[in-house]
Amino acid sequence: MDPTPVRTCILIGHPVSHSLSPVIHKAAYEALGMNWHYALMDVLRDDVAGVLAGVDGNRVVGANVTIPHKQAVFDCVDRCTPTAEAVGAVNTVYRRDGLLVGDNTDVAGFLGPLKEMGRDWSTSRAVVLGAGGAARAVAWGLTSRLGLAEVAVTARREATARAIPDVSVVPWEERSEACSQADLIVNTTPVGMAPQEEASPLPDDVALRSGQIVYDLIYAPETTRLMARAQAAGADVIGGLPMLIGQAAEAFRIWTGRDMPVEAVKKALREHGAAGG
Repeated sequence: MDPTPVRTCILIGHPVSHSLSPVIHKAAYEALGMNWHYALMDVLRDDVAGVLAGVDGNRVVGANVTIPHKQAVFDCVDRCTPTAEAVGAVNTVYRRDGLLVGDNTDVAGFLGPLKEMGRDWSTSRAVVLGAGGAARAVAWGLTSRLGLAEVAVTARREATARAIPDVSVVPWEERSEACSQADLIVNTTPVGMAPQEEASPLPDDVALRSGQIVYDLIYAPETTRLMARAQAAGADVIGGLPMLIGQAAEAFRIWTGRDMPVEAVKKALREHGAAGG
């Protein structure tokens, strides 16, 4: 009898070489004895639809989507889940009943560390840096799931920020003042990601302080320049690894019907050189 054929899941984006997703999923497959493979695909915008067409639900079970395609993929699927519909961005794709379905597990992954704090967010104010697909997931999670008093978005592309529902918009040039007054600052931009570790989405003179939470979705490096400066100012910081693991676990459950062995994943990340939490 032939061995069970390898089943594959993919990550599409541009670039993708820095991604830790293969480490995460490979560790989960190995821990559960699954004959599955996770592959990176550096895909340009014009090729997104063609690559997604190859997600057949059998050999290629599903796809993750990262920068800059999370909103482009929204227009390439047959239908979206209510979460993806509300966010307007897709980061997980799979087949159901022959249809290509777009979902968004970024929301669950992002909210996990904030919910663990066990605090009342109803009087808190947040500033979200960036206006891409991840920013839409963050903004929707903060407004619809945590119920913050105010969520402001600031981005170089102000028109894109204004398209995000239920938020106020702060001009990019005024982000420092807005962030100095915020209870929660979330960086959804790639500014500060390796290999540009010395970059930061906020100027060095922004007044960060104790009592603030600075949440940077970047996970490579583990501690960004923004996080280091926030720590030095006495703020609490959250890096991108908890969100990365959380959104991956949700996608893993969708594709495989099984719970991701998170401790095995964290061990693999530590051995890879990234702290798994």
